[in-house]
Amino acid sequence: MTMIRIHKPILLCSILIFAFLGALYSDALSASRGPEGIEWRLVEAGGTPIPPLTNKRQPYILLDPVEKKAAGFSGCNNFFGSYELDGALLKFGPVGATRMFCQGEAGEVEMRFMKALQQTRTWERRDGTLLLKDGESLARFTRVGKDAPEPDLGSMTFLSTWFPSGKVTLSRGEYREPAAPDSASEIMVKLSDKKVFGMINGRQSGAVVLITDPGGSGTFYDLALLSKEAEGWVNRDIAFLGDRVKVHTIEIKNNEIVVSITTHGPGEPMCCPTLEVKKRFAVQEGRLVPAAGGESEEESRITGKVWQWVQSLYNNDSKNVPNQTENYTIQFLEDGKINVKADCNRKGGVYSTDGKRISIEITHSTMAACEEGSLEESFVRDLTGSAIFFFKDGDLYIDLKYDTGTMKFSRKKRE
Repeated sequence: MTMIRIHKPILLCSILIFAFLGALYSDALSASRGPEGIEWRLVEAGGTPIPPLTNKRQPYILLDPVEKKAAGFSGCNNFFGSYELDGALLKFGPVGATRMFCQGEAGEVEMRFMKALQQTRTWERRDGTLLLKDGESLARFTRVGKDAPEPDLGSMTFLSTWFPSGKVTLSRGEYREPAAPDSASEIMVKLSDKKVFGMINGRQSGAVVLITDPGGSGTFYDLALLSKEAEGWVNRDIAFLGDRVKVHTIEIKNNEIVVSITTHGPGEPMCCPTLEVKKRFAVQEGRLVPAAGGESEEESRITGKVWQWVQSLYNNDSKNVPNQTENYTIQFLEDGKINVKADCNRKGGVYSTDGKRISIEITHSTMAACEEGSLEESFVRDLTGSAIFFFKDGDLYIDLKYDTGTMKFSRKKRE
């Protein structure tokens, strides 16, 4: 057998070459994994370890690779700003923050954290940690959770106007209860598969669509706003999207939530929407605010306006359309009373709402005899058969009991 002898200098040189190549590969692998899209918790800043804070909310940073925005919690305030990432180079732009007064350990941590961000010029991932550097380490972070942390939506508590408590807690993605005592029908709230997570105004945020079937007329869709708080993910607000619409996508763009839906065009039956629209919502102080093309809060209030009857479209494909809409009106007053004009007669009564449910009762009326062809009786019959109300494009819609039809009203212009 021929023995091959390897000289020690050659062996040592080979080991050094492989070690050098391994280091290069390690650096390349670290760079390819990047710091973006991961929540990083601060464990060291300015050479000083950061122990768990007594307020239980820990400082962190998250870099959004889509919006190129940095956001997080610095120990006392939430912060947000832009950043530039090019290979191993990393630089943060001007950083904005909330304005809570900071003192004690939280204030000291925040000062060191903000100083590290201002001085950062490079980054490095090493042994499961993220280092922000400027020649030497300025801050060190550990990875929190997985790359795209999401809440357990199927068991979350959501706001809902369908229940006296104003909220509902899901189990395995839905909730059910009888529509009324001893009723065979149920109210069901179900989590849809439409969801999105990202950064809005420098905060970790999300949105999902909830579907409510009240066990009678309509199927109602709501957009639920989610926010990452100290206690975890919470639902801060909801916005109504429509009755029997089709929700296609939800996106976060330019700090707005954009929902693509198919809704009902003028005169279309509730069963068959064909109008493609996008609803945009900004987030202001934890509330969903309709952006360009959306409804303002004033436009989505039932009171304080005079509503003109446009038509009643019934599910047997028949409809009633008044010749003069100004002769058929209803006004909902803040004290629970109504003023009604039904062609040649004036009427009054009371109404009540519970979430999106509505009940209308006519209690008194003048007794004039209207001309032939009057729709007075049909108008009053539909009003007293009201079950559900909602708004679309500034108009008021009222679904009738037992899913028999829908009334449409427009806002009367001021004279």
